[in-house]
Amino acid sequence: MKKTYYLLAISCLILTNCASTKTLKFSQKADDIVRTEPLKVFLNENKNPKVVLRVNESSMNVTEGENNDYLFNAIENQLLASGFVVRDRQLFNQIIGNDENNIDYKQLKEKSDTDLIIELTKLNPQVMYETNKYYDQKNRERIVPSYSYQKYGASVEFKVVMIRSNEFAGVYKFNYTPCVDGCIISKSMSELQRERKNKMKEEEKGYEGVERNELEIFIKNATEKLVTEMRK
Repeated sequence: MKKTYYLLAISCLILTNCASTKTLKFSQKADDIVRTEPLKVFLNENKNPKVVLRVNESSMNVTEGENNDYLFNAIENQLLASGFVVRDRQLFNQIIGNDENNIDYKQLKEKSDTDLIIELTKLNPQVMYETNKYYDQKNRERIVPSYSYQKYGASVEFKVVMIRSNEFAGVYKFNYTPCVDGCIISKSMSELQRERKNKMKEEEKGYEGVERNELEIFIKNATEKLVTEMRK
């Protein structure tokens, strides 16, 4: 560990990349929301609506074969925490599958005992953000000609359908923009030395670390915002 920090410090000194701290910032991309009055009225009258999550996996820009059940579970858990009654996805799909060619929405509501379909229509965890600007240690904007810094963001889109009336009730697209509060892309030599000292102290005391899954956190936050926007 000590050797790693030593080599890092020497590399920074040679390449003069650590002369000052550089921070990357992106402006938050606005969400895109289309809501309808009937949905608002329905939710005002039904505080605990019965909903089902449907997933359009063909519209997801994710690695082939990747298991995204943890994301779907995160959405359903957040819906439950928001007071919704969440129906089983597999059972709902089975009911639809049995009548795929002739879906009567009145019968579908009766068979599934569900009020709303919340469809996850799009999920893209690889939205590219780029800029040729960074901010120095004094928060002054700097431009790097003929160069761009790149970071990945994400976006998710939901569509809501009211089953009883087979009525389109809204589309909600939420964006995760990286580095809104700033991401440090290079550090000064003094900061690297300070981190090295702090790291050595932590190793002496012992520590625990938890890896955060940013995509899962984004999905949970987006679902919470979805519920808020639906009820507006």
